[in-house]
Amino acid sequence: MSTGQRRFQGIAAAPGIRMGRAVTVHRKYDSVDRRELEEHEVESELARFDRAVQEALHDLSMVQQRIAADMGEDTAHIFRAHQAVLEDPEVVDVTKARIRKERQNAEYLFNDVMHGWITHLSAIQNPFFRERTADFEDIRHRVLEKLSGVTGPGRESFSESVILVAHALSPSDTADIDRRWVCGFVTDVGGPTSHTAIVARGLGLPAVVGVSDAARQIPDGTLLIIDGNTGTVYADPDSDTLRRFEEAQARLSVYETELRTLVHLPAVTPDGHNVELGANIELPEEVESALRHGVDGIGLYRTEFQFLLDHALPTEEEQYKHYRTIAQKMAPRPVIIRTLDLGADKLPALETPEDNPALGFRGIRLCLGRPEMFKTQLRAILRASVEGNLRIMFPMISGLEELRQAMTVIRELQEDLDREETAYDRGIPIGIMIEVPSAALTASDLAQEVDFFSIGTNDLIQYTVAVDRGNAQVSSLYDPFHPAVLHLISGVVKAAHEKKIWVGVCGAMAGDPVSACVLLGLGVDELSMSAIDIPSIKKFVRSTSYADMQDIARAVAKLPTSNAIREYLRSRGLA
Repeated sequence: MSTGQRRFQGIAAAPGIRMGRAVTVHRKYDSVDRRELEEHEVESELARFDRAVQEALHDLSMVQQRIAADMGEDTAHIFRAHQAVLEDPEVVDVTKARIRKERQNAEYLFNDVMHGWITHLSAIQNPFFRERTADFEDIRHRVLEKLSGVTGPGRESFSESVILVAHALSPSDTADIDRRWVCGFVTDVGGPTSHTAIVARGLGLPAVVGVSDAARQIPDGTLLIIDGNTGTVYADPDSDTLRRFEEAQARLSVYETELRTLVHLPAVTPDGHNVELGANIELPEEVESALRHGVDGIGLYRTEFQFLLDHALPTEEEQYKHYRTIAQKMAPRPVIIRTLDLGADKLPALETPEDNPALGFRGIRLCLGRPEMFKTQLRAILRASVEGNLRIMFPMISGLEELRQAMTVIRELQEDLDREETAYDRGIPIGIMIEVPSAALTASDLAQEVDFFSIGTNDLIQYTVAVDRGNAQVSSLYDPFHPAVLHLISGVVKAAHEKKIWVGVCGAMAGDPVSACVLLGLGVDELSMSAIDIPSIKKFVRSTSYADMQDIARAVAKLPTSNAIREYLRSRGLA
């Protein structure tokens, strides 16, 4: 029975506006029963586990092939990565060894092994890597389904348009959705950079995530409108909302058609100002998606994922192959490779717990404190630099001392490569992330010793306003339009340009048209974002004069509060 219109606010994860009846889906296996085995049952249990793994691998192969056909190889790599995890001795062989030693059922022990990995990833402060837990949950559920014979959510038959409501959906759940009837989904948890969100965007399924307790608050059969552009969900919409929904759908159709025509056009304002647009990626397989979305280069290649999947650090050769592949695929476009940006507490090979890892032994501090690990990564990048247009970027630089130490390591490695007569790009550009307030405040000194800056707005905001964006009690204070944040960005841009180096932004602000307007008006030269956001930013750039952006930035710089800034931006038709 309807109780009147209700509005829920979440996070926009995949664009689009759709209407349908709510269908609540529940994941099983929150807990798995333990069963002791007799000695004579062990071999048959091992065989049962092997069959389940092989069946799961076969299903993943089928999903990968279907996604590759529907969405391209760049998205299909998600499921190849899932297959790699299921073939990893740290997962399969460890489970089998425990079955032999502990004589317990496969479900219980496999579930325990996977929970160990999920707990490890969940503890990482960076939300980007916390979102990777969905991939491990996906693998966990798929194998447990094979062991139990239970079908996962989203694969049921429907006879009308429905919107799935769940605590969480995995990438496989999303890929398996019957798009004839399922027109979107709402979840309690998740983020816009998760693989579930990437698959949803590729399939054209609007998605809103992070709606607190949605699975409990929205009963089956409720008429829903979901707006994947704003992260809004309407339950039991009234007549006025229904009318606005129909109008918005019509506008969106025109907008999407226009975006497709802009993909391979340059990001140039009507008054002739050129803007470089880059993509943020984590795997070589994502390069194809970046190119299809019309990027000018890779503005941020996150190297951390290579370090998370094993208890041994990746070798120089393993890293070299990754960097070489990206360099070759993107050539002659530039690729900025960020050196390892994790804390020691999150690396299986190091296992060094810390009370406050966000302010601890991480980023460049970790690399300088583990010089052999750092040198291995830098040698791999330098060797790969002859294959394309690579650039090196150091994260979490707080001042000149750290930068000079890192540059000393680079010079020593270059001398080693010269002695070995190993080729590398002798003029490879070196840059730094500006994400610590001390770096922003000393940007003029830092700019004298590097070739570029890239402002990591996610951490710069967090450190400037002293807010843990993962803490629900204070996350509302995490504000990209806080005047202090904008003043820091403005100062960094000014310092960079005075020293004749360019400055980019690779945080979430870069992919939002309203934020991008202010950033470009402040003088930022390059924006790097999720590939899926590039067409909309390109459309904004091509339809807005640079002079207007500069006027807006000057006006914003004079306002004392973020509320006043947002009100002004709304008055200019931006927010």
